[in-house]
Amino acid sequence: MTEKIINDAQEFLVIDYGGRTRRILDITTLLQNHTEDAVIRFLKGLLREKQKLMRQYLVKDKTSPYLDQLVSETFRIGMAITVLEQESEVSISNALKQGTGEGGELH
Repeated sequence: MTEKIINDAQEFLVIDYGGRTRRILDITTLLQNHTEDAVIRFLKGLLREKQKLMRQYLVKDKTSPYLDQLVSETFRIGMAITVLEQESEVSISNALKQGTGEGGELH
């Protein structure tokens, strides 16, 4: 995974509050210790948790500022997943192309 893709995904995971920023999480650190697939699975799990909380707040209090925060985080996590998955699909596609060519017969 390229540094550009990691930075693109990380940019979605930072919220700017007009002068101060807050990271939802730091995927650079996660990718140093875990595989790309593990990080994507973790993000998908986090996304499901945020969506579950969002549903609860929709029933309880539609005017809550915390609901606004959950919507923002849910969107941003989803976009980071999309960026990482697209890069993962490109990597797999390139690996398959490199492996194609004239091969010998299978015995």
